[in-house]
Amino acid sequence: MGFPTFHSLSDQYEMLLEQFTVMQAALAPLNLTRWQLFRLLAAQIWRDTSPTIRVGLIVLASGLLILALDAFILQPYVYSLRRLGIPKLSPSKGKHAFDYKPMLDEAARKYPDRPWLFAYSGFEFVVFPSAYVEEIRRLPARTASLVDFLTTVQFGGWHLIGSDDSSNTLHKTASTDLARSVGTMGIGRQEAARRACESTIGPCPEWKTLPLGWTLLDLVVSTSATGLVGEPLSRDPRWLKAVQRLPIAVGVGLFISCSFPRLLRPIIATFFYSPAWLLYRWMAYLLRPTVGQAIKEFQQSNGEKKTGAENQPQSQRGTTLVNLLMTRYKPEEFQADQLIRDVITATFESAPTTAVSIYWMLIEIILRPDLMDELREELASVMKDGKLPPTQLAELPKMDSLMRESARVNTFHYLGLSRILRSPVQFSVGPKLPKGTIICVDQDNIHNSSKIYADPHVFDPKRFYRMRQQAGHETRHQYTSNGPDLLTWGDGPQVCPGRVFGGNTIKILLAHLLINYDLKLEAGKGKPPRLSFPNGSVQPDMNFKFLIRQRRV
Repeated sequence: MGFPTFHSLSDQYEMLLEQFTVMQAALAPLNLTRWQLFRLLAAQIWRDTSPTIRVGLIVLASGLLILALDAFILQPYVYSLRRLGIPKLSPSKGKHAFDYKPMLDEAARKYPDRPWLFAYSGFEFVVFPSAYVEEIRRLPARTASLVDFLTTVQFGGWHLIGSDDSSNTLHKTASTDLARSVGTMGIGRQEAARRACESTIGPCPEWKTLPLGWTLLDLVVSTSATGLVGEPLSRDPRWLKAVQRLPIAVGVGLFISCSFPRLLRPIIATFFYSPAWLLYRWMAYLLRPTVGQAIKEFQQSNGEKKTGAENQPQSQRGTTLVNLLMTRYKPEEFQADQLIRDVITATFESAPTTAVSIYWMLIEIILRPDLMDELREELASVMKDGKLPPTQLAELPKMDSLMRESARVNTFHYLGLSRILRSPVQFSVGPKLPKGTIICVDQDNIHNSSKIYADPHVFDPKRFYRMRQQAGHETRHQYTSNGPDLLTWGDGPQVCPGRVFGGNTIKILLAHLLINYDLKLEAGKGKPPRLSFPNGSVQPDMNFKFLIRQRRV
């Protein structure tokens, strides 16, 4: 049976119009109103409709009624946290509809000492003023979960990342073993950065124009893969493309599904997140041979197949995340599927954030030629045989200061420490919040606080360099340092475990680009605008062009 054509639909419309006209003429003596005539016609059509279509219409009408009831009555009046007396604000409308900063500035003036809420895509966020960051950051995952927030709000219910419990194996491995290994990985990862630049940028004896965002994403993915999965997978273009595309597929699924009512979202998410899930399965397929070989070699080198980290000599530990995880696994965890999940989780979480971070750092450097020269001098002072020694990658204080200042100014999100409560919590301010409440902190007014930073609205690349000159502060204020004064990495028990690895990746790439290339923006161009998204995140223009050529010394 084919679809009805335009002509057949037109004929049906004309027939209904003719019936209505005949009925109107026949019933004219009764002096019925148009509404009464409409009801008579509707009753006639209903009697002439087949039972199957009647059932379909009833289901459709019931569904629309339920959606309307949920959207206009239950959510705003029954389930809303406004019933607890929490004041509500709304983001800007019109051209700046997704820019949360005006709303946060208004809240800082109106509610400096109490939580407030706003709604986004059917979710309500309870925002705590920056003064309460210490109270929020201390909450353990069993009470307030970051992963629950990401899974529910960002990923449409799809479990694309692992557990946020700081005691889990991946968290311990990334925060401890991988962080300790960045030094031994240094030379190999510098070589990976060189190969990545040669492949992505290509020969450029003269100025070449490239999209900054996509170029840096390519470089980050290739450089990170060496430390996460090792060779040969780190050179496999299929793996590298999949790593690049997974966060994009998740972002598309989020953007589209959030335009639908929450009651429909589980169904909608199944469809629009399916490309991300297929990419996830494809990555698992590509990773399985690497994991299988690593497990085989690990078991051969450990005759009794002991898998606890405390049972393995230091010399037997590998220098990729795959091998480091195996030395940490408990016997019940030691299986290929678990290893694949953990590696994909680490890969997914690291690539986009690292690429966006280095994007803004490079922009800030290009806009300041004197700073670029100073950073090159710092690099040249520590290089040996054209390479950066592993110990210096952890330092480079001027570059590190620039990186931290960029993280302060060019934030990913105006809100920080986002969590979903796993149990009711009574904070020191405001009402007791029920299980399932989304909480967060006004991060923007921490990063721009005049009580914490002098001239907070000025980009000062040496701000943290000077802070580290103070007695007792020599090891503080580093790019990878977490604390309540800078929430780039989160804080507390659920702080980002891969921050040392990510910071090391950025330094390797910045060093290689500054030493080997000249960089500039197109004539007349300044700092690119930041793009605001519906969830309040702030992203760069990935297609923003920059110019690059091989350096002429």
